[in-house]
Amino acid sequence: MFNSYRLTGPNGAGKSTLFRCVAGWMPPRRGKIRLFGQEAAAGRRAHRDGRPDLLLINDVPSFYDDMTAREHIDLVIRANNAAADTQKRIEALVEDLGIARQLDRLPSSYSRGMRQKLALSIALAARPRVMLLDEPYGPLDPDSSDVLSGALREAATDGCAMLISSHHEIAELAPDITFHLRDGALGIREL
Repeated sequence: MFNSYRLTGPNGAGKSTLFRCVAGWMPPRRGKIRLFGQEAAAGRRAHRDGRPDLLLINDVPSFYDDMTAREHIDLVIRANNAAADTQKRIEALVEDLGIARQLDRLPSSYSRGMRQKLALSIALAARPRVMLLDEPYGPLDPDSSDVLSGALREAATDGCAMLISSHHEIAELAPDITFHLRDGALGIREL
């Protein structure tokens, strides 16, 4: 079962803002957001069985200016008490996505697509229960898009649900439900 949900809407409709609210990075103006039976709250960092409950990958991932990509990977593994095989999963993903030879560089020297690949590799290797992916395919080349689609299918098989915002169709990831955000109103179209 592939629990994928797609969020569409024009630029400025609030897709990224909705993701930040769901992730607990900011409060919604109205209403409440509940995840895993709890209200989404700022600073919430729930982990069960060594897996984070929720990860948000922004459309423009942020990294520390003075740390290499490899140092970022090590920091995330240590800070989250990641499972023993997390390092191996990240190494496999960065190899498949074509950035393995670039890990000793600062992410600030990366192209937008390379930064996206690094962020996605780290997030996927953490095996979250839910991933919010804000335009993950936007800066990726076709080969990397295929690798990402395969990695997302594998994550889904592992029990990860995903909400993916995208301006274009992603044929390999036919969503279970498509949400459309327009003028602050969220519509649902079941497929």
